[in-house]
Formats: sequence, C-alpha cells, structure tokens
Amino acid sequence: MKQVNLENRTVFCHDNLPVLENIDSATIDLIYLDPPFNKNKTFTAPIGTSAAGASFDDVFKEAAIQTEWLETIREDHETLHRLLTGIGQLGNRYHFCYLAYMGIRLVECHRILKDTGSLYLHCDQTMSHYLKLLLDSIFGEVNFQNEIIWNYKSGGATKRHFARKHDTILYYAKDKTCVLFNPQHEKSINRAYKSYQFKDVTEYKDVKCDLCQSPLPKNLGYYTKPYMRDSWHIDMVGRTALERTGYPTQKPIALLERIIKASSRENDWVLDPFCGSATTCIASEKLKRHWVGIDSSHKAYELVQERLNKEITGLTYPLKYKNQVHYRTSPPSRTDSVARVPKEKYVYIISNKHYPNEYKVGIAKEPKRKLDSYQSSDPNRAYKIEFAFPSPHFRAIEKYIHDTFKKRHGWVSGDLHKIIEFIKNYTNCIHRNEKEVKK
Repeated sequence: MKQVNLENRTVFCHDNLPVLENIDSATIDLIYLDPPFNKNKTFTAPIGTSAAGASFDDVFKEAAIQTEWLETIREDHETLHRLLTGIGQLGNRYHFCYLAYMGIRLVECHRILKDTGSLYLHCDQTMSHYLKLLLDSIFGEVNFQNEIIWNYKSGGATKRHFARKHDTILYYAKDKTCVLFNPQHEKSINRAYKSYQFKDVTEYKDVKCDLCQSPLPKNLGYYTKPYMRDSWHIDMVGRTALERTGYPTQKPIALLERIIKASSRENDWVLDPFCGSATTCIASEKLKRHWVGIDSSHKAYELVQERLNKEITGLTYPLKYKNQVHYRTSPPSRTDSVARVPKEKYVYIISNKHYPNEYKVGIAKEPKRKLDSYQSSDPNRAYKIEFAFPSPHFRAIEKYIHDTFKKRHGWVSGDLHKIIEFIKNYTNCIHRNEKEVKK
C-alpha cells in the first residue's frame, strides 16, 4: 500500500490550495467538498453558538484570482482552459473568477485521488450546471457517476417561485472502471400499502412513509430495495440537535455517513478541503476512517475537538481526543517523485505537416498529453512533437520565443532549427547570469 504523507486526524488551518498541492499523488480514497456556492455574500455564525466567530466570504472578484492559477491551467489543462475562456467571454466575471478558483483546486483533488477514489462536490442551483462542466473537463465526462439530490424541509419558502428545498451533490470517479463503490440499501414501503385504506390517520402518526411522509400503520412492514436511489431525503440539522454548532452552512452527519459508507472502507483516507463545521471529520471518525480536514479558519480545529468529545466519546470523557487531533498551519511535505526534482516544466515545439514552417511553442508538465489534446481534434493525427526542453525558466523562454519570432494565431513562424537554438541559448544565458550573481 502506498504511504501517505499525512497524519490521521489532522486539521490544516491554511488556504487549501497549497495543502492540496503538497499531498502526494494518488493517496486519497474519498474527497467530499462543500465549497462556497458563489452566493456573493458573507456568512457568519451567530453569537452564542459553538461556531461563534466563524465566518467566510462567498464573494469572488478579479483581485482574488491569482495569475499563477490561470497560467497553470493554460499550460497543463487545455480542456479546462478552453472552458474557462468561453465562460469568461460570456461577460459574467463573477462566474469566471469563481470557476477559476474552483478549477485549480479540483485539478489537485483529481491528482491526489487513488484510481479507485471518488469525489463528491456539494453545490446548489447557483453554480451546479457550471461546476458539472468544470468536473467533466477535469475528470472526464465518462467518469461522472451520479447527480444526487439532497432534499429537506427547511428554508426556501417564497411567493415568487417554487420553494427551493434541495441541494445537488455531483459524484465523480477518478476511473469508473476500478472505482470503489459499496451499494447502499434503503427501506421502502411494503407493496400492500397501495391497497391499504386509512380509517383514522392519527392512530398511525408514529410511522411515516419514506417517500411522501404520510403516516403509516405500525404493522405494515418494510422491504429492502437492493440499491439506493439518487434522491435523498435527510432533514437539515435541527436547532436542538446534539450535532448543531451554529455554523451557517453545516450539513447533517447522516448525509456524510451515507457518502462515506458508499465510497470508502475502514482505514481508508477521507479528505475535506472546506471542512468548516467538521461534519466530514466526525462522520469519518465514527466510521473508522482516516481523515484530514482543511479550512482557512482556526475555528474548524476548535469545532473538531468539541464535536469529537461531545458526539463520539460523550460528555463523560471530555479529554479523550485532546492530544489526538493534529493542528497544522503549514502544508505537508511531499515525498513522491515531484519532491525530488526542481520545479520545472517543458518548453515544447509541436508541428503539423499541413502548416510548414509554423510551430506551436508552449509549456506543459507532460508534452505527450499536450500532443494528445491536439491529435484528438485532428482526424489525420498530423501533429508531432519536434522538441521538448525542461527548464525552471519555462515562462521566460516561452515569452522570449513569442517576442522574437513572427506569430500567426498563436503559432510562431520560422526555421525549426533556429527556434531550437534560441531556446537553448536563452537557457545558457540564464545559467551564466546566475553564476555571475553567485560570484
């Protein structure tokens, strides 16, 4: 089994992107994330609740989007780059900024999942259709498993439209051909119910139908269906519930338990990059999974401690988890192959025999994957890698070539050998300058 560069029961109080970037590849079994929904407002926990002091901005503006994210997406994720470019051209910059923020993080989530792993992304009608496209471009449309509807009683009432009483959970496999999935069961009404006539509804008030919440007779009985449906009725966290923290977007533990049971086994690794109210952490502990939570607020760590003591051990053992939850304020250190090489990418040259003396000069971690993306759009498969040169100065070299040679639709025109010579010479100049600075 591949070693994980993480400690069980760890909460990282840090921006989740650097943490995700520093987790070893293919080590996580299940990721559940309940990110901001792009509601364009700030959420704050009420004073007097366990979560008091916790707040987060669900607002995404141009200034918050780092150029590095967009450059990385352009260089390494062609399909995602095209999608974001198209969305940006629609004119709604809030959507573009939100999806750029989510896209760079979902790319890392995909990388750290095992081939048998799964990802569940929690969202609502605000951005669910955009996020589906985002996930299709990263995971591949073929690896989409389910759109799960979580419906509930609370909230959403209005006189202007139908009451909004559900959220959406998008479930993807890293590779659907080998994904781990444990079929879940649900109770359903005995078929005899269809012909049953109620005489006095009040006499059956203690038992209700799973589907319509109508009262059922106590002696009616249930049968078990072999597979659970993709529409789940689970009530929100009640005001008097033991698990209630007051966190503004807290999800019920029953919801997370269902997901964790379906897509992991005991001792598997579960990760929540937006762990907030700590529900994923608590559900994972109850089900004997290893877990890691990430949140920018220190309050997440406090809530994990409080909820473990209250919901797992009970109030009679308040200190059991005191020294068993690890608090980290910096990312982990990678131990896989990436940790042993400099941070560099390839400057590549791709040609097409139908366009003589024109070349695509770009950047990629894996030039072969970049070539494949070009070939997939060409029935003649006429593209070819002419040259690939690894360097930590990849962006400076790419700019230098594009500034030096004539360009046409993003491709450069010129003699191939001369372009290669310029790439090598620019790198040699950088090395000479670095040596002179050290002297």
